Amino acid sequence: MKQNTINEKKIYQELIRVSNLYYSNCTIQDMLNYISNISGFVVVLTDSAYQPLSGQFPATSATQESNHSESPNIISLSKFPDSDYILPIKFYDKLLNFKVLALPNQTHFLCIEKDFESKDSFIQTIIKNTLPFLALTIDKESVSAFNNFSSDYYDLFLQILHGGAANSPEKIRDICNIYNFNPDLKRICMTIQLENTSMPASKIKELTNQIRMNLASEKYFLVSQKDYISIFMLYSMEDHDLDIITQSYVLAESLFEELSRQYSLRIGFSSAHSGIETIGASYEESFKSINMQKQLNLPQSASSYFEQSIYHILNIPELQNFRKLANDIISPLIEYDTVNGTNYFETLQQYYFNSFNMQKTANALYIHRNTLTYRLQQIKELLKFDFDFEHNIDALLTLYLCVCVYKLGYHPSV
Repeated sequence: MKQNTINEKKIYQELIRVSNLYYSNCTIQDMLNYISNISGFVVVLTDSAYQPLSGQFPATSATQESNHSESPNIISLSKFPDSDYILPIKFYDKLLNFKVLALPNQTHFLCIEKDFESKDSFIQTIIKNTLPFLALTIDKESVSAFNNFSSDYYDLFLQILHGGAANSPEKIRDICNIYNFNPDLKRICMTIQLENTSMPASKIKELTNQIRMNLASEKYFLVSQKDYISIFMLYSMEDHDLDIITQSYVLAESLFEELSRQYSLRIGFSSAHSGIETIGASYEESFKSINMQKQLNLPQSASSYFEQSIYHILNIPELQNFRKLANDIISPLIEYDTVNGTNYFETLQQYYFNSFNMQKTANALYIHRNTLTYRLQQIKELLKFDFDFEHNIDALLTLYLCVCVYKLGYHPSV
């Protein structure tokens, strides 16, 4: 009984994975690759006349070649399978017998090596449950040998991401339906932006598949372009915004840790959004989060629009008068640092970051506590400001905002 429960859980997990493949607009080749790897056998997709259209070696196959021509060397040696639905196919000069499985759309067949029948029921169940998703993928894609989506496949969906108010809710919903994107779920958009914009399509494909493997248990929709991948993480409307922001942060950190070992990239993700008209807003926030990393001269990392909120507020054009005031307040400190080679601005910043704790601030700056006391006294005199926490809360907040404005780069050259 316990083993049955374990197998049922595994089957459920694999169903989530294959459904995610479909809903993230994978290609037929992606689906065949999944089936081949999960089964460990060669698979071939044929039309209703049993003519091969595409095929896939399992990743672990010793006979797999890395540089096949785009026209696959797959030849059906019979027009009809035998009474046990066994079809001989010459696959890259190797004669194999395939078990023929009809797809639900009745217009195509999945052929998998005959030895598949000796596999345990767990694998057989997974493959059979995958067939409807393969049929749906075929319905979406024009089938040809080793076909991939064209580079402009996502253009229609990008219209609702960039179109803003130009798109009516009805148009947005119609486009979402084309891509099987559910606009009625709560969402967070996570964008992975590659620093190397000249990366070949094969590497983008490899990165996309790696991301999908990491998101196997999540509900998501993926948009892939030449230098970035945007992932809409989808949640129930009952989920609390802060909870899903936290989940997304943990996921983004984990993704960055793994992907940054191989790629030069940044990750930014939006705050939580709901409603059909906010799809574009979540997408734009993910890019703004990445751009904020760059504006603050931060190293490559995973960052949240929500955590950066104060910087985004200070960044809007309407606050240019405040930025002038902030420069007036903070400039004496910056000018003193420039002339004397001190780092009083960094000292002030760390004092705030460490919640005005003297010892923690001194540790962060690698200085003695007495040195910190001296520096803070100098800062008070330069800024004509007293850190009086009981009677000066408004001024403390204003000064902190001035520090943030300077970090954004809104400061006169000195």
